[in-house]
Amino acid sequence: MGKRLFLLLLSSLFSSICNLNYLAATDSVNIMQPDFNAVEIIEIKPEIEDKANSSIQLTKAAPAPVMKPAPVYNTPANSISIAGRTIEIIDVPDTAVDAGNHVNKYGEKFLYGHNSNIVFGGLKNVGVGGVFVVNYNGNTTNYVVSKVVIYEKNTTTGKLQLNGTGNYMRQVANAKSEGVSYDLSIMTCYGTSYGNGDASHRYVIFANRI
Repeated sequence: MGKRLFLLLLSSLFSSICNLNYLAATDSVNIMQPDFNAVEIIEIKPEIEDKANSSIQLTKAAPAPVMKPAPVYNTPANSISIAGRTIEIIDVPDTAVDAGNHVNKYGEKFLYGHNSNIVFGGLKNVGVGGVFVVNYNGNTTNYVVSKVVIYEKNTTTGKLQLNGTGNYMRQVANAKSEGVSYDLSIMTCYGTSYGNGDASHRYVIFANRI
């Protein structure tokens, strides 16, 4: 009896073990595959700094240079407005006539006057490119300085010279310099003053109409 019971128990145990092996061999696990069509794929692009472009800055164009406008003078009849002064012009028959407190006009192209505060004291500050106005015989004309020459005055002969030679007075009176003709010449004293209205040099500007 006991042996039979033992065999029954052993048979039952063996049957259970076989069933476990069967399950282990036959049971399948349903592994779900991912549905790539249902998944939204987002492409992430790394931000790349464009160093070349990032260093470029928009720069405003430099403004055009502002040109200094020509002075505007309300020049009365028969006068010249130059170097901040307006001086009366008087016709004279000779370049030896004293100019006094006005400007002398000899011929068609030559003006001269003293280097004084009320006449041509500021003429030495008018260089090439300077502008001025002459109103004469009802005509107002704008001029621009084209050339400046400083002549020596020979104290013995009264000649205008360069480097101690020549006589340039006739050329100056006709608004000429080195063979070039200009529309106007203006002369005043310059250099060492002798205290009698004369000086060691002459400051002459040659100008053309604008």
